[in-house]
Amino acid sequence: MLKKSLAVAFSLTALISSPLSYAQTSGCNKNSSGSDLIGRMANKENCLNDRVQNWQNKNRAEAEARQKKIDNLRDKYTNAPAREREKLQGKIDAQKNKLDELKHERTEKIDRLKADQKAQHDRIKALSDKTKQDFRNFGRLN
Repeated sequence: MLKKSLAVAFSLTALISSPLSYAQTSGCNKNSSGSDLIGRMANKENCLNDRVQNWQNKNRAEAEARQKKIDNLRDKYTNAPAREREKLQGKIDAQKNKLDELKHERTEKIDRLKADQKAQHDRIKALSDKTKQDFRNFGRLN
């Protein structure tokens, strides 16, 4: 009887303490209201949101810079002789390709970050459900 109770207690302890290592944040603002598991998870979610926002801002600035470069090349293109136009058209096409690649990479990275955030939420939900079930079953072992 005591062995079963201790086994359940140890398994619950292991189950609850294992996600603590995932909940640690690194290099992020630590203005969370609590230092418990839920507080750390909320802090980590806020950090992920901040990273996504910073990533979007950075890529938006890069895209605007590339677009400005394309516009400048178009201005040169309209005033250039025929041979220069071919060279400038090649440069314009290269910048357009780089801009498209940048947008595609940005979309993929944001999708990955959102998927990571959803997976973390699902793990917390599963942990919560498992813990509730373990506590329900704990009384039935007697």
